[in-house]
Amino acid sequence: MATTANGALLEQLIQLTEAVKQLAERPSPTPAVRDPQTDADRVRQRVAFGYQVLGALTGRVSSATGNEFDVPVVEAIRKPGAIYFNGLPPRANWVELRAGSKVEVLRIRDVDHNGNGHSPAPAESADDERSSLGKVEPQGFADTDRIGSIVFLRTREGPLVAFGSRLEPLPTAVTALDRVSEKD
Repeated sequence: MATTANGALLEQLIQLTEAVKQLAERPSPTPAVRDPQTDADRVRQRVAFGYQVLGALTGRVSSATGNEFDVPVVEAIRKPGAIYFNGLPPRANWVELRAGSKVEVLRIRDVDHNGNGHSPAPAESADDERSSLGKVEPQGFADTDRIGSIVFLRTREGPLVAFGSRLEPLPTAVTALDRVSEKD
């Protein structure tokens, strides 16, 4: 009985070796001519898939469709010398601004509806009572610097509470005019 099993195993090994030999000796097929649009579509699909995976890993999307967000997204508005936030979650007390290797972590100040900052965000024990409007005045980023990412944190070291959008630099002419009008 053991001999029959060994004989069957040997027969399968011979067939497998023959199949591998035939694959190795088979001439390679002629390359198919691809439509450039098809290649561009494939690249777009790979990029879209990469962003979906990255979003799922960072907690931005909760489903494969990408229509739902686990982490809130906060509106960020850049003005000369300051960045204003609208729709802050109750526990967003700090913000991390990033552009390449440049990083600045700032305490968010509450803002009244006239845009005036009045106090640092409340201590963690009173997080639920804070305003949904906030403001920071970056020192490490000039108005003409691009800010690549905004991450809102509960404490200075984290955890992640929300994301913000990228902020493009303010035009130099607008920045100078706004600063002159602020002095008047």
